[in-house]
Amino acid sequence: MPKQFDCNIVFDTRMYKNSGIGSYIRNLVGQYSKNPIKNNLTFLTSEEIPGLGLKTKHCPYKIYGLAEQTLLPYSVRKAALLHTPHYNAPVLFPGKLVVTIHDLIHLNYYDQLPSLFHKLYAKTMMGAVVKRADAIMTDSDWTKKDICRRWPWAETKTKTVYCGVSESREHSSPKEVLGRYGITKPYIFYVGLLKRHKNLIRLVESFAAAQGSLKGEYLLVISGDPKSDDAGLKQHIDGSPYRKLIRLTGFVPGADLPALFGQSAAFAFPSLAEGFGLPPLEAMSYGVPVISSNATCLPEILKDAPLYFDPLNVDDMAACLERAVSDTAWRQEAISKGTAVAAGYRWEETARECLDLYQSLL
Repeated sequence: MPKQFDCNIVFDTRMYKNSGIGSYIRNLVGQYSKNPIKNNLTFLTSEEIPGLGLKTKHCPYKIYGLAEQTLLPYSVRKAALLHTPHYNAPVLFPGKLVVTIHDLIHLNYYDQLPSLFHKLYAKTMMGAVVKRADAIMTDSDWTKKDICRRWPWAETKTKTVYCGVSESREHSSPKEVLGRYGITKPYIFYVGLLKRHKNLIRLVESFAAAQGSLKGEYLLVISGDPKSDDAGLKQHIDGSPYRKLIRLTGFVPGADLPALFGQSAAFAFPSLAEGFGLPPLEAMSYGVPVISSNATCLPEILKDAPLYFDPLNVDDMAACLERAVSDTAWRQEAISKGTAVAAGYRWEETARECLDLYQSLL
């Protein structure tokens, strides 16, 4: 890993406390804080980053706001390089611009955006940033290919840099955590956003279809911020004949996730589109068998560890749910393979590749 840079680099951490991109930022910040690079790095933040002793610059400009494109680039104009870990990068920044584009879900699922403004912003800004950026990082080859299908000329400046998986950790009182969420039986777990492309309504339908084998002996536990539910998931669950077997926990704080991952019988990931797919990798790191959609980047990232299904086929998904809890030989194989796959993704390596890219531009 490079030990020193001669010029100042700014890393945009305004989404530090968010889920998704926030996890990416927090893990890179944690790695950078251990390296001499921190002496040449300024963290652009809307609130303090606790406990790491880093050089920060307060940024009052909101994500997706006009000031982000006008005042923000002026405020960091003396920096040699700016890394924005999301597609809404300030295109008027005069130095070297590095952008991480995690996926093109905003464009591929255009109808899910909440307003005409959001649709126009996503379409216009994504194209402008791809054109302006000196380097683009993606989390998977799938997303890189997706970008290059739309903008073929961007291929030479687009690089796949895989995310990492944090090491699993034990919870001191998992029974207390499960009790708090009303989990009283073995359970199949999902955690993530509740948006339409996450395909959770079909997961609920497949859970119902699998009851001939599951016989009511397992719960389905779905965790995620209810504000992200744009699919009517809660209403669908309320109308299910198996609603008493389904737990919709709401947002789960990070401190509770080790218990929820570690105690689950299996992890289900039915998503229609991902840029990387961190939750199933986290489940694998806890030694949990995973069943997964075969869509977009997931086979690339998860390799041969999960049992894959067609995410549009409820019966296929139901068969995988049944096998995930009943096939002892497969479960042992999935645990072994999954642990090895998850161990291959480390944030130390992600940070090293990011720093190498910075250095190549300076």
